Amino acid sequence: MSAPVISRHRLPRPYRCGLVVLWLLPILLLLAAFWIGRGPGLHLFDPRLWLPLLLMGLPALYIWHEGVDVLPDGLRIRVHWPRYRSYAELDNWHLDTRQGRRLLTVWDRDNHKVLEVHSAHLTDLPRLLQSLKANLRPRSWPY
Repeated sequence: MSAPVISRHRLPRPYRCGLVVLWLLPILLLLAAFWIGRGPGLHLFDPRLWLPLLLMGLPALYIWHEGVDVLPDGLRIRVHWPRYRSYAELDNWHLDTRQGRRLLTVWDRDNHKVLEVHSAHLTDLPRLLQSLKANLRPRSWPY
């Protein structure tokens, strides 16, 4: 059973929906072209058509799920590849507030970057920072 999610931090909904539509639009246009060109028929059920279309839809699924989930005992990070990191594995964090940067970075105990994301790409950033402050120590500048 998975732990309850305290808060979810994703790309703001209008941008996330727009990017998903952008990635799904070529699939819809291709299907519409097949429908208009040949009309409805068995060719629309050919796996040689649907396999590439499903592969084309994977980035839309990735964009929809990308983000950070705050759990009671750690973070579920869905950037590049979904993974769970407990607070015991994490060491410190830093929010770079310089003009043009605004990067949130989290490091593990071996001083490897676990998460680096632009703060504008996360919803409810103050709540995420509150969770990080409660469970990790802030990293002093410079790195």
